[in-house]
Amino acid sequence: MIDGSTVIESNVQDGVATLWLNRPERLNALNIALIGQACEQLKAWEEDDAVRCVVLRGRGRAFCAGDDIKGMAADREAWEKKEFTLRREAGYERLFKTLYDLRKPTIASLHGFAVGAGLLIALACDIRIAADDSKLGFVFVKRGITGGTTIAARYIGLGKATEMLLTGDTVDGAEAERIGLVNVCVPHDELDAETERWARKLAAGPTRVLGFAKYALHHGLYEDLETAFALNSAVARYTQDTDDAAEGRSAFAEHRTPQFKGT
Repeated sequence: MIDGSTVIESNVQDGVATLWLNRPERLNALNIALIGQACEQLKAWEEDDAVRCVVLRGRGRAFCAGDDIKGMAADREAWEKKEFTLRREAGYERLFKTLYDLRKPTIASLHGFAVGAGLLIALACDIRIAADDSKLGFVFVKRGITGGTTIAARYIGLGKATEMLLTGDTVDGAEAERIGLVNVCVPHDELDAETERWARKLAAGPTRVLGFAKYALHHGLYEDLETAFALNSAVARYTQDTDDAAEGRSAFAEHRTPQFKGT
């Protein structure tokens, strides 16, 4: 059963929540309405124990062609008069942060174009699966603007990030996998099945524990070693009190596969 609005669609089945960007006529380019509704839906799923994995997809011919430069706001004049930092925080950065901080595993399933801000929100997800004929790139310079400088090098290193950011060139799914932009590349007709396989795998995991692991990884990544170890120790202590931690210990002692409930 699909519900939602004209700019997003959502579905939850067997612990897997799927959110579709639904502006196919604009190649799912991001506008304020889409960003706001997507963030609200994602935050609701974060609080829903029935949701154990989130998949981000795009309707039509593309995952996401980036920001909707022509239609970022219904009232362009009012939008451009908004104080700059408030305007920035209402844009793709808001959706990136919501995805990146979500305390549940996330997957981006990429087909067609995933460029500009569209690629950045894909990078906010934990796992990226791309069709081999997809096109990915930081195309900002081709629009005469900058973007991606905060994120790109964290995934593909300074050298390759510099090349892609300065040229705006795109890569296909296979090259994206080779350089680390995506985790998995599959033939186009296998994308749905591979996405579902990953979603089921992550949804079967200890959801709350995975959320703690993401928190420690993201917040400890650029800390000094002592701080990162302390953060790891803190979240490890918290996870010991979860139901899934008890199930994991029991399953290990009984030589069986654990049956996690996500709590």
